[in-house]
Amino acid sequence: MIRRLLALIKKEFLAIKNDKKSLVVVIVPPLIQVFIFAFAATLEVKHINLAVMDKDATPASLQLIQHLKASSYIETLKRVETKKEFETLIDREKILATIIIPQGFGKDLHFADAKIGIIFDGRHSNTAQIAEGYLTNIINNYATSLQQKELPIKLQSHFLYNQNLNNFWWIVPNLFGSVTMVVAMLLTSLSIARERELGTFDQVLVSPLRSHEILLGKLLPALFISTLESTLILFAAVFIFDVPFVGSLSMLYIGVVVFLFSMSGVGLLISSISNTQQQAILGSFVVLLPSFLISGFATPVENMPSWLQSFSALFPLKYYLVLIKGVFLKDISWEETIPLLLPMIGLGIVFMLIAMMFFRKRSR
Repeated sequence: MIRRLLALIKKEFLAIKNDKKSLVVVIVPPLIQVFIFAFAATLEVKHINLAVMDKDATPASLQLIQHLKASSYIETLKRVETKKEFETLIDREKILATIIIPQGFGKDLHFADAKIGIIFDGRHSNTAQIAEGYLTNIINNYATSLQQKELPIKLQSHFLYNQNLNNFWWIVPNLFGSVTMVVAMLLTSLSIARERELGTFDQVLVSPLRSHEILLGKLLPALFISTLESTLILFAAVFIFDVPFVGSLSMLYIGVVVFLFSMSGVGLLISSISNTQQQAILGSFVVLLPSFLISGFATPVENMPSWLQSFSALFPLKYYLVLIKGVFLKDISWEETIPLLLPMIGLGIVFMLIAMMFFRKRSR
């Protein structure tokens, strides 16, 4: 029995060794992912972008601003003059929060009755709570440096678009994008590889269909099923988890179709270069895991190093998550949607063209 078992184990090792493509997929991507994810998967909140509206403009308020600038957690601190100005920055996710220093701040410090308002972007509920703790410590350290018996500054925090920091309002829109991404990727990545493995793909090749028609025939069913899946998740989000939906339904579905098109392009590319379903599944895994971690699903993109933030631009999920949360929670305009749709359309076209190139090459 032991001899037979050892023979089988030897045979399996030889099979893995001879399958060069699977061997590369199993060994190389995990090593790269460990390096990348060490920077991406962090719950620390660094590189915070803030705005400050100083209505007091006294030495005391200027000293507080300098104290904030000196913090290693704060990346940028923009000066704003009006409410509309900082709300626009929050809407476009250029800043995480705005610090409002009211008129009379310097005078109230002497009576230990000064107040500071902080308005956070509640769409990033976990990040906002962590950043609130950091800012509280920074401002309390400044207050302590004044050498008064009691802390003279009281903080008043407000969270836009998610006042109660309901976790469902943050995680369910993220899942709305991520679950449908998995469905679209698996359906398309297995389509061509499955037929190659079953031996039916040659019958498709000898048909009158052209290469782009075959790929289109593989794309549209996956697109339809994934869109139907999105509809079911939408109903669950609104009627089960009570996530508010304040935006445009047509805008949502345009975003859904564009995103699923881009991810289906990735799936068809994987399927075009895979000989077996096992290779297709491994290839999907290589793409899906970075998509979850680098797109902002688990941790904010702003917390990552600048080189990794640039790399995240290659993942359609990054743009889709911003669009979904914008449509669900704040009724974003078409002007704000277009810069999110265009990168997904561009990436989808690029992936489809590369998939067609490999498909034609391997079909000859």
